[in-house]
Amino acid sequence: QHQSTQQEHEDTHTQQTRLEAQLEGHHKQLGQFEEKITELQAVAAELESLEQEGERLEELHTVTKFIRQTIRDAGPEVTKRLVQVISHKADAFFADIMSDHQQEVTWDETYAISGPRDGYERDFQQLSGGEAMTAALAVRLALLQSMSAVDVAFFDEPTANLDPERRASLAEQIARIKGFSQLVVISHDDTFEQDIGHVIHITKNQQGYSQVVT
Repeated sequence: QHQSTQQEHEDTHTQQTRLEAQLEGHHKQLGQFEEKITELQAVAAELESLEQEGERLEELHTVTKFIRQTIRDAGPEVTKRLVQVISHKADAFFADIMSDHQQEVTWDETYAISGPRDGYERDFQQLSGGEAMTAALAVRLALLQSMSAVDVAFFDEPTANLDPERRASLAEQIARIKGFSQLVVISHDDTFEQDIGHVIHITKNQQGYSQVVT
């Protein structure tokens, strides 16, 4: 009986050792599972954050798409209104330079210049030399005032094809332009000298080279 009991005790001890080893293995496996769970929780949190960011970006994309489409749809109307404003200013410049407020000049959405007169529509090619030059200058002056971000303007031979009265009127109009720190007029015409603050005369010397006289 003693031997039987001792054998049972040894068997029980062996089983206990085996179970303890299994328990230790289970504890180790449990630790691994807990680490995996922690990693998965971190991934889940990151995924949730990415999903929220994705939703925010989707909303931003929707708003951006709406704004872009709105601007695209409004573009032609904005262009139309801006051209009308520039055309109106150009017409005022044209009338002042020509000293005739019965004449008109228009600048349309195709960027073409025309000069209606006596109920007839005249395109740019039908204008006289002086009218065409004045109309082109009037549109440029209107563009400068309405759209230019620079504060320096250059005018190269602006009085070509104009009679003395209109040259004087143009010189006066250019001198009145506001919003520019400097206006530079390059011309063979001395009409501007009375309205310009500083005059530089350039002439050719006997060797054919240009030189500053004053």
